[in-house]
Amino acid sequence: MMKTKIIYMIGMACIAGTLSAQTVVDYAAFEQKVLDYSQTLKQSVAQRTAMQKAMKAAKTAFFPAVDASGSYQYRINKYDMDFGGIAIPMEHDSYSAEVGVSQPIYAGGSIYHNYKASQIQSQMADKSVDLTTDNIIYAAEASYWGTAAQKEMYETMCQYVQIIEQLTKVLQDKYDDGYISKTDLIQMQTRLKEAELQRSSSYRSYQVALQNMNVLMGLDPMAEMNLVDSISAVLPMPAFIGAEAALNVRPDYAISQLDVDYQKRQVSLAAAKYNPSLSVGFKETWGTQMLNISGETMFNSNVYASVKLPIFHWGARFKSTAAQKAILLGKQYALQDKQDQISKEVAKAWTSLTENTRQITIAEENCKLAEENLDLNTFSYAEGKLTILDVLSAQLTWIQAYTNLIQSYYEQKIALADYKKAAGIRYLCKE
Repeated sequence: MMKTKIIYMIGMACIAGTLSAQTVVDYAAFEQKVLDYSQTLKQSVAQRTAMQKAMKAAKTAFFPAVDASGSYQYRINKYDMDFGGIAIPMEHDSYSAEVGVSQPIYAGGSIYHNYKASQIQSQMADKSVDLTTDNIIYAAEASYWGTAAQKEMYETMCQYVQIIEQLTKVLQDKYDDGYISKTDLIQMQTRLKEAELQRSSSYRSYQVALQNMNVLMGLDPMAEMNLVDSISAVLPMPAFIGAEAALNVRPDYAISQLDVDYQKRQVSLAAAKYNPSLSVGFKETWGTQMLNISGETMFNSNVYASVKLPIFHWGARFKSTAAQKAILLGKQYALQDKQDQISKEVAKAWTSLTENTRQITIAEENCKLAEENLDLNTFSYAEGKLTILDVLSAQLTWIQAYTNLIQSYYEQKIALADYKKAAGIRYLCKE
């Protein structure tokens, strides 16, 4: 017992000695640090940038295209062209260079729909960044308040051990003076060991939670940190927001809507491949003549128009568009399912928030009763009116009451995070 006390005191002294080197964070600072470091968010932003560049690339298909090409050929064998019995030797070298400008006039709608589809993908990527940010903020809230709850639980366990230690010392003195039996002392000493084990387990959970917070901020897991906001901190409660308002701002619902729009473009693109197309252009060619006799070069200018009219492809147009329409129908069902899911999430989150808030008041009142019960039972035992079992029972009631209170605080914080995420409060505040 004495060895355990010494180890505990050394540990607390070490913690106090390094307090000045700790990273001190409140929730707002922690959230910002997590967002700044998050590799997942950076990936999402990079994906958005890629989609924006792809949209700009798709837009260039509307404009004229300029291409240049060249060729060179050397014939190894000697060759003479026969002109009515007269053999004329041909040059070994043939070469040409060509510059052309082409402009699509009508591509069956493929260029237009491809550009619109890329716009939708860019919008989806933008909403994906919002959704990723939402998920990261939720994870940060869960991590911070979970750690705050572990800290409060550890401090409560330290207090619990202290209460039992004080009573154990009293019982030891009474036993030494012959006022109580050995059984009473052993039962209290056993309870003390149980409490010390619980304190050790609580401390371990607290340290692991701190390490997880450090990793989320991009710090060394073993870096010292101290939380400013307690799990019992009172946070402002939002007003009730209906599912309709949530649908207008939730990024995941917007992504589902855009997914439907994107698939509509895919239906149009499937049909566009089988529509007529028209393009015009101009080519300027320089090089040796087709019959390269003298090796002289010349310029050759051409203006052209190209028309393509698909006639028969064994029903490929109908089958391709039918396949894309079936996918579109599935996207529309998914959109309705997402709407139902959000409606349930908002209702459930609000119910949990209101009930968990109400439970805090009950838990606080229960702790007051447990405090009073422990004091009365301890006093009555000292007066010889109750047995040691009554004191042990009161101790269990006390620690259970405070455990329930901490759990109520934590569940209320998580319920608040659930509701803010479900109702899209962050985006409503932007508006």
